[in-house]
Amino acid sequence: MRPKLSGTVSLWMVAMLGIVPMLYAAEEHKGTVKLGELNCTACHSAAEIQTEWISPKAAPILMDIGNRVSPEWLQRYLTSPEATMAGTTMPDLLHGDAEQAEALTHYLLSAGKSGFRRVMPDRAAVARGESLYHSIGCVACHAPQNGAAIPPDSVTLPVMEDKWAFDGLKKFLLDPLATLPSGRMPAMHLTDAEAGDVAHYLLSNTQLSAPAELAFYQGRIRSLENLDSAVVARTAPLAGLMLEGPMRDPKAAFRITTWIDVKEAGEYTFFLKTIGASRLSVAGRWILGEESWETGKVDENYQIDLLAGRHELKLDYVQRGKDEAALSVEWKGPGFERQSIPAARMSSVRQPIVKPSVEVPVFTLDPAKVEKGRGLYSSLNCATCHEGKPVSPSLPDLTSMNPTRGCLSERPTGAAPDFHLDPQSREEIRKALVKTKAAPPVPKERVALTMSTFRCVSCHVRDGSPGILPERAAFFTSNVDDLGDQGRVPPNLDGVGDKLRPEWLQKVLAEGAGVRPYLNTRMPQFGAANVGHLADLFVSLDRQAQPVPACADSPEVQKEAGRKLVGTDGLSCIACHRFNGQPAHSMQVLDLTSTPGRLNEDWFRRFLRDPNTFQPGTRMPALWPNGRSLLPTLLDGDTDRQHAALWAYLGDGSKAKFPEGLSRKSMEIIVGGEAVVYRGKLWESGFRTIATAYPGQLNVAFDSEDARLASVWRGRFLDASAHWSNQGMGSIRPLGTDIILFPHGSPFAVLADVKSPWPTGSGKEVGMKFGGYQVDALKRPILLYSFGNLHIEDHISSTDLPSLHRTIKFAGPAPGGLHFRLAQGKLAAAGENAWRLNGELTITVTGGGKAFIRGKGEQTELLVPVSSAAHNPQLEIDYVW
Repeated sequence: MRPKLSGTVSLWMVAMLGIVPMLYAAEEHKGTVKLGELNCTACHSAAEIQTEWISPKAAPILMDIGNRVSPEWLQRYLTSPEATMAGTTMPDLLHGDAEQAEALTHYLLSAGKSGFRRVMPDRAAVARGESLYHSIGCVACHAPQNGAAIPPDSVTLPVMEDKWAFDGLKKFLLDPLATLPSGRMPAMHLTDAEAGDVAHYLLSNTQLSAPAELAFYQGRIRSLENLDSAVVARTAPLAGLMLEGPMRDPKAAFRITTWIDVKEAGEYTFFLKTIGASRLSVAGRWILGEESWETGKVDENYQIDLLAGRHELKLDYVQRGKDEAALSVEWKGPGFERQSIPAARMSSVRQPIVKPSVEVPVFTLDPAKVEKGRGLYSSLNCATCHEGKPVSPSLPDLTSMNPTRGCLSERPTGAAPDFHLDPQSREEIRKALVKTKAAPPVPKERVALTMSTFRCVSCHVRDGSPGILPERAAFFTSNVDDLGDQGRVPPNLDGVGDKLRPEWLQKVLAEGAGVRPYLNTRMPQFGAANVGHLADLFVSLDRQAQPVPACADSPEVQKEAGRKLVGTDGLSCIACHRFNGQPAHSMQVLDLTSTPGRLNEDWFRRFLRDPNTFQPGTRMPALWPNGRSLLPTLLDGDTDRQHAALWAYLGDGSKAKFPEGLSRKSMEIIVGGEAVVYRGKLWESGFRTIATAYPGQLNVAFDSEDARLASVWRGRFLDASAHWSNQGMGSIRPLGTDIILFPHGSPFAVLADVKSPWPTGSGKEVGMKFGGYQVDALKRPILLYSFGNLHIEDHISSTDLPSLHRTIKFAGPAPGGLHFRLAQGKLAAAGENAWRLNGELTITVTGGGKAFIRGKGEQTELLVPVSSAAHNPQLEIDYVW
């Protein structure tokens, strides 16, 4: 269970009363965002303000608030909002008058049925909820709750159980927009079960106890001993040591846990009688029953000496066969005869709860207080914010009021609401009032305001917005392990209006639609009324439509050519991309059949020509390098015709004929007359391997994380079935022989002198950056990476001999002392510019500085100095078995 939570207000905690903390905004927009967050236009007219500057945050709907919020908490909050919840934007209207707060509480709770209820946390649900909270995007706004560093702009969670009812919180999480139509708390596409899990987690410190706790287990249980390591499916309070409801299911295995209160030290006898497999533990010892799953009946007793105090009792049970379920646990001891253990002598917690979160008694409405509260609700103009009633004509227009008085004064008095604004916030709002009167925002400003208001900038990058802060980066994860940042980070939004079709943009913004199942972070749903205008703004700012060349090929010819391009006898797109819901051979990236429904065709064609320009570092290869096709015999090798064929074929969507190779009965990758590239996890090469098989049964694995050559081998290439079935977890290994491994870490490093040790950090840590790759006419990858400002092009090919030839070209300045490490192990000279590695492979290197070996025995290194690229344009390396 998570530790006690405290701190500033959370979006969830405050949402019921329309109080959302100030959100991140670019410096020049902070005051404007605050005008919306404080809902200034609910009370003040804004005739002279360009209203496009402001996105008002309407207060939440208060109907059925009694099912969500504790009456005690509500009264405290209304009495003094800031003291109850530091940082709230709910204004202080009562200035500490508890009597008026009580009357308002009675009135608010009279509007609907009050069903506030706390529940005992389900331990299994808490664990699942914790995982969801830290993975689906909650920590994009809120602080992590697992001990990680708290990002500086976080909205930390308070003690949730003081306010929320379990059922109310679960309902709110399922559909926040039903209570908060302004969308500051978005829907996160939670299922009913997921909403319950997150609610259990957020309320996991609720202090309630029962006579016992019941735990159900999932998975295949072959013996009661397995329960000690089995996964708990759910837990629930139990009234005593008895069978109830689902416990009678013969398929259910469960454990009852309680702490019995022994009043007097002495000898106690426990009696266990069951029909079914069972065992009983007292004070840490299994004393009765059988651990075997085959036990059919138990009728036993056992004597044990116990000291006064609380002792744990555990009972494991599963009904066997079709016999009627039966269970009885009794005891006798000093001063009493054999009897059932009284519920009053049992507790589901070891230590008594000092300040229990007791069940709140049924709230009794006082008609007189209800009427008094009704009058207060009207006189305080609460309906102006909560129900959107018309603005009072007595209040001045925003731009004509005195910006140093009323709610913007240092100490608001009288009827003026007190928002507890600090000097900086008041000054930001005053500046915003001047700015918003001058002229309407240009489209770029509207985008920035909306993305700041709804915290889009916490996940996405656009126009220099920060995107994911380093403190939050670890919580953006992928459910596959070989896609790198592209598999865990929400997409960059620069140019998104040029890339995506307007109707798809609208669907993403209004419905949270997505096509990246590998992202654990979910696209929030803020509501079309709140963010729907972004679609048109993105298009107006980004769209650079270009004409699509006409194509004379018939639709039938196009679709068949597109099918060939996608399949394994063409460009093998299905090696990485899913197709119509079917898994790919290796990485499980975007489903190809979704392409025409999402993308603009002209953007799609530009992307295919040079993917790295649009997504630097992408693992998507340039399959039409410099506009030339790798398949010269298909549609005469015409790039435009091939792109048109792809578009036509994919345009059939779910009706598209499956490409060749989609069936994976055999997953061994066979190499023919041209190179074959595999991208995924590989033994000794890491999660982001680019492995290439060359004709002549010569193979290479390149680790793109470190931008290093990881291994070479001869013979058969790879069997990708483990990757396809369960992501492999590094279990895919080369099928061939003569495997040569190269050292982990960066292949380039700056050394103070030739005796300086090679750095132990990863390539990224010392300055290496992978930039993707292109392929040549024979489908051989040309790897692109850099070290600082030095750009490197790495091209490996096979020769007629059992050897590989590698050309490394440099462009740009090389830092002083830069060295390239070719190999590590037992190295010996094998001729001019040649060395033998471990007696298995000869490495010859020409170009660059003079290569040398250093070290002794089996720990020698082969290094080459790399000086200025102008004097050192490339290295030529041969690997010969």
